[in-house]
Parts: sequence; structure tokens; C-alpha cells
Amino acid sequence: MSSGYDVDEVLPAGMLSELRPGTSLLIEGPSMIGKRRLAIRLLAAGHREGDGILCVTTSNNAEKLLSEFEAEIPTLDRGRVGIVDCSGSDSQRTIEDIAMERVSSPGDLTGISIGTAKLLQSFAKQDVSGVRHGLVSVSTLIQYLDIGTVFKFLHIYTSRIADTDGLGVFTLDNSTHDQQSINTLTSEFDCVLEMREGDDGDREVRMKGLESVPREWHAYD
Repeated sequence: MSSGYDVDEVLPAGMLSELRPGTSLLIEGPSMIGKRRLAIRLLAAGHREGDGILCVTTSNNAEKLLSEFEAEIPTLDRGRVGIVDCSGSDSQRTIEDIAMERVSSPGDLTGISIGTAKLLQSFAKQDVSGVRHGLVSVSTLIQYLDIGTVFKFLHIYTSRIADTDGLGVFTLDNSTHDQQSINTLTSEFDCVLEMREGDDGDREVRMKGLESVPREWHAYD
């Protein structure tokens, strides 16, 4: 993929129009601030233009995740959606036309790695060159594994995204981890999109790590 990944319609006006291929972005903020919804919107943003969606879901099952994507894209092409479900949900129903891999738990990083690799290969066979990878959320992995193990996994996954010119969108709840752990994990990403509640109660976002984007807060609906 030679052009960038369009994010203009998702992020506040004038903030950032696209992210270069190979970029991994971390959405960081407190619980219930809207990180998951923002991640879903970023993953869905290029689907109408031919991008594939490859998403790892650690809490909600594949059916719930698919419904979130279809809410954003009513004309969703299920042939360009791949889901790794490691939620441990009792629901094992096969979803029609969706490429899926099931992993026993979020602690099985080997299973997640194998699953994402298989789905990425299936996109390559379809000549889908632009793939938006999602992992919602990193915080769940930390509940099962130590920071060092999660960091190594993220290093491998983000390196794969860079090598294949994909776009990575990850989420992290910064209200449930100590600052040292947050700093360790965020160092693995090309940029961080912070979310917070402003003084007036409205949500705000700002980007860190991209020289072309000023580090100022923007209102976010």
C-alpha cells in the first residue's frame, strides 16, 4: 500500500487526515471514555475504499464485535473482515462469511499470533493490500500476563504490521495500570492518541508521537 490510511472523518477536523502505512497507534485513556468506539471507527474508516479489518477481541465476543462494525458500515463486506475471538465466550456459533479464529483466552498469546497470521494470509490471497489491525484491549492481556510478556508480544505484532504496511489500532485503559507499566507499553507504539474528560465534562483527544501534529487537546464527539 503506497498511500496513507484515511482517518480524517474520525478524528476532529484539522487534527490529522491520514496515518502512514506501517503505523501502530495506541488509544489511551480512562475507563468508559469511549476508547473502544473510537478504535472501531478508525478500523472501519477505510472499509468502503477496500481496506480489510483484522481485529482481536479480548472481552466482547465475535458476534458483538461484528455488530459494532455493521453499525458503522451498514454495507459491510464480510469477506474483508477477520476476527480473532479470545474472549472465552460460551457462544461458539459460526458467523456466516466471516474469517474467524478462536483462542481459548487472552492469555494465549501464541494462539493470538497464529490466528492473526492466518487471517492476514487470507487477506493476501484476496489481494487486500491495506489491512487495519485492531486489538481491543491491551489491558485485558495484562490481567492474564506480566508486563514484560505483553511488551514482547506487542513488539512482534507491531513489527508485523510495519513489515506488511498495515495500520495498527490498540486500546489501553490507563486508569487501571501504574505509570511505569504504561510508559513501558506506550514506548512500543509509533504514536499515542490520548483521551480525557475536559473541565466542561466533554471528551477531548490529543496526539503524541507525530512531529507533524501539534500536541494540543481537541474536542471529540
